[in-house]
Amino acid sequence: MTGGSSAALVIGSAFMDDLGPLFPVRMSLAGEDLEFTFVLSEHPPGGVTQWVRTWSGTGVAGRVPRFFADAGGRRIRVELAGTAVRAVIVVPAGEPAAPHPGRWQDQVPTALKITLEEIARMLSRCHHHAGGAEPLIDLELGYRPAAGYETRLAAAHESARGWVPPVRPALTMRWRAATAAQRKAFADELPETTTARRWIRRRHTARIMGLEVELPS
Repeated sequence: MTGGSSAALVIGSAFMDDLGPLFPVRMSLAGEDLEFTFVLSEHPPGGVTQWVRTWSGTGVAGRVPRFFADAGGRRIRVELAGTAVRAVIVVPAGEPAAPHPGRWQDQVPTALKITLEEIARMLSRCHHHAGGAEPLIDLELGYRPAAGYETRLAAAHESARGWVPPVRPALTMRWRAATAAQRKAFADELPETTTARRWIRRRHTARIMGLEVELPS
């Protein structure tokens, strides 16, 4: 696959969109190599075999998907032909497969998708302005404790408590291959950043389409 990290993020965003509202537990981009770990909210009707059969007849992100289910029917690996984008889908069996389950999880796929699209656009614009080879980044999805969770949970009506997030999604970005001019052009695109100390180093963050992104130092 060519097009650098921007192209990988565009395909990854479409991948998320086409597969539906699966909760992303993890996401890791290393240059052009993008891998997700999703969980299904419940065991699929008809079982994993039927789920794979249904999806095998459709296009995903404009590509042909390949599905591989493990013998126990708990994990499905998805690969997109001609790309370095792939995913592992975890099927719950009784106990929830994702931490802190709740309706708040329904909002995460869309929030992540639009942030990936915006980062892809920013990378494309910085490449257009600065030239050179396609810039490459590393990008990791993680979850951090949500400040004031216990207070907000106690104040919420019982019917709304599932919507109160105990954690918040956040991305960590690092440069893998980019020129100084590309890095500057990308920095010029960023919204207002904040700085905080984490142990002995400073951590710069920005909100991109509402999602917190830890930036390269």
